Amino acid sequence: MVNVILLAPLYGNGGIASWTKKYIDTFPTEEFRLIPISSVLSSKNMQAPIYERLRKGGQEVGSIIKQLKKNIVENDVKILHTTTSGSLGTFRDYQVGKLCKKYGVKTIMHCRYGCIPDILEHNNFMRWALLQTMKYYDQIWVLDKYSFNALSAIPDICDKVRLTPNSIEVDRLDCIASKSYTNFIFMANVLPTKGIFELIEAVKKVKYNIQLHIVGPATEKMFFLLKEYAANLWEQKIFYYGKLENQQAVRFLKEMDTLILPTYFPGEAFPISILEAMSYGKLVIATPRAAIADMLTALDGTHCGILIHEKSVENIVKSIEWAIENKILADEMCIKAYEKVWSSYRTDVVYELYRNHYRSLL
Repeated sequence: MVNVILLAPLYGNGGIASWTKKYIDTFPTEEFRLIPISSVLSSKNMQAPIYERLRKGGQEVGSIIKQLKKNIVENDVKILHTTTSGSLGTFRDYQVGKLCKKYGVKTIMHCRYGCIPDILEHNNFMRWALLQTMKYYDQIWVLDKYSFNALSAIPDICDKVRLTPNSIEVDRLDCIASKSYTNFIFMANVLPTKGIFELIEAVKKVKYNIQLHIVGPATEKMFFLLKEYAANLWEQKIFYYGKLENQQAVRFLKEMDTLILPTYFPGEAFPISILEAMSYGKLVIATPRAAIADMLTALDGTHCGILIHEKSVENIVKSIEWAIENKILADEMCIKAYEKVWSSYRTDVVYELYRNHYRSLL
C-alpha cells in the first residue's frame, strides 16, 4: 500500500472542494491510500484587502507545512498530490513543493483552473512565480489541451505535464430520445461573466417559442437584475429556481433538451454541468473556454456540441434556432456527446489514468 497525501480543500461548496469530496469517497484504496489534509483552513474573504489576504494566507501555509512534515515522517508518504487554483495559492504550492523535495517525496501539482495560457502570455510576476513553483513538482496535471500545449512548450517543465480530465458516473443508456429543443437550462453560478444577460437577450430574439430555466445561486442584486432584464418574459419564458440540491438539479436536467452555458468567466475550468448533460444525452451549447472545447470534441474529431463565440447574442440565437430547425443533426450530436463522456470521462476510466500517473512516480 502506497501512502499518498491529498492536499486539497476539505470544506466549502466550491468546485475543487466538491471534486475533493468525491475523490476521497470513491477512489479505490487497494493500491494507494489517500491521506487527506485540507489546503484551506478558513473561509476566504475575496473582498478583503490584498495585504490582509496575504497575511492570513501566510499564517495558514505555516500551519499546513507543519501538518505535512508530521504526516510525511509518521506515515512513510511516497507521493503528495495537491490541488491548486493558482493566484495567491501559488505561494503555498511553492512552499509545499520545496518541502517535499527536501524529504524526497514525489509531487503532483493538480491545476484546477483553466487560465494558465493567459498567465503565460504575460511576462509578469505571476508568470515567473508559477513557473518557479512548477520546477519543484514531478508532475503537473492540467484539465484542458490549451493549458497542456502552453506548458508543453516550456523546456524546463514540458516532460512533467499530464492531461487529466474530471470524471463523472455514467449510466448505460439503451437509447437517446429525439428532442424538440425548446427547453433550455442554464445551470451554473448566476454571474454576468457566465453569459447570463447575453442568454436572456438571445431568448428575447429567438423566433420560436422556447423556455429558459435558470438553476444556480444568485445574490439578491443579481436576482433583481435578472427579473428586470427578463421583463415581461419573467415566469412566461424565463424561470429562475435558485440553487437546487444536486439530485434535484440532476432530475431537472433530465427533463430538459439542452444545456446552454455562454460563459466567459476568467476562472472557468471544467464545468461538471456539461459532463452531466452529455451523460444524459442532452445537447450542449457553450463557449470554448478552458476545457469546454475538448469536452465538445467527439471521438471522431467532429463536434458533439455547439461552440459559440463569447459575448455574442446573435451567435446564441443562431445556435438555438439551428437546433430547432435541424433536429436530426442535433440528435446525432447528443449521441456523440454520450459516446464521448462514456469513453473519456467515466469515473473508472479517469481513475485508472490517475493511478497510472501515481505508478509512474514510484
